[in-house]
Amino acid sequence: MITTEQSFNISTGYRGEVGTTTVMQYLTYIIGGLGLFGNGFVIVVILSERAMRKQFTNGYIINQSVVDALCGLCLILSTAFENDGRKFDTVLDEIYCRIWLTKAPIWCFFVSSTYNLIALTFERYLSIVHPVWHKTKLTKGKVVASMVLIWTFGIFLNLVYIVPTAGITADGDCTAYTIWPNLLTQRAVGVLIIFIQFLMPLCLLILFYSKMFFVLRHRVSSEGGHSPGQRKKDVLAGARKNILKTLAIVAGCFVFCWISNQVYFLLYNLGLKGFGLANSFHSFTIVLVFINCCINPLIYFVKYEQFQKAAKTLILRRTTPNLLSQ
Repeated sequence: MITTEQSFNISTGYRGEVGTTTVMQYLTYIIGGLGLFGNGFVIVVILSERAMRKQFTNGYIINQSVVDALCGLCLILSTAFENDGRKFDTVLDEIYCRIWLTKAPIWCFFVSSTYNLIALTFERYLSIVHPVWHKTKLTKGKVVASMVLIWTFGIFLNLVYIVPTAGITADGDCTAYTIWPNLLTQRAVGVLIIFIQFLMPLCLLILFYSKMFFVLRHRVSSEGGHSPGQRKKDVLAGARKNILKTLAIVAGCFVFCWISNQVYFLLYNLGLKGFGLANSFHSFTIVLVFINCCINPLIYFVKYEQFQKAAKTLILRRTTPNLLSQ
């Protein structure tokens, strides 16, 4: 019989056992809180500036922040409302087990966050490599449609295999990620999921950024002059480079946070000895994945100049009336 102690999340290797350690719980609360409030602050700052709201790039950043804020909220709630060890026997228990105790919402949001990062990078790629197409063909409707697709894909990718592989055992326990036709199917799906949610995004990020940096370097070497028109172009180019560098750091942090967990779990799926799911290093890789939902606001605050100015304006706008009233 398969018990809940043996269950795990095949998409990331996150175990679905009843409860987590106290340290893991505290870390999850802290990371979830930072993700919720940090990304909430990003949304408020961008929405407070009309010029930022109108830019497609910032639209994707808002979408990214919404997804990551929901990741943070789900981390908090999933830790607060874990399996208490009771026995399950009703239809509602089955739904609760298959969707909530498997932590499916968290992984749905994580995948949506990943592909929003790809869409965000692709938008910058079009702006730099194909500027005419970006200016004439990329519309608000297409951007919104891509965001809807991102949300739908994240939900579909996870639920399509999470729900069928979880359920209630004959003893009334909730088992997650264990109901597979055979071991070969389990490993094949595990490798496929890792490819879709990490390896393919990684390849796309490398492709887009390599092309963008090559094009920018070529433009710098071919353009010159110090006319007023040229200086204006230089200012705009500087702004583009700033946001490109910011997003490159965001992409780099995504790779850093995910790579250890995904490589580890790939080796586990391939059946290598010594790569079990119940050890401290595996827990460490999970924490890194969680951190990815709260690190972007810090990057924007440190590197994104337009965001820095908008944040300063918003803070001064809120604090100045209070100072004048004293």
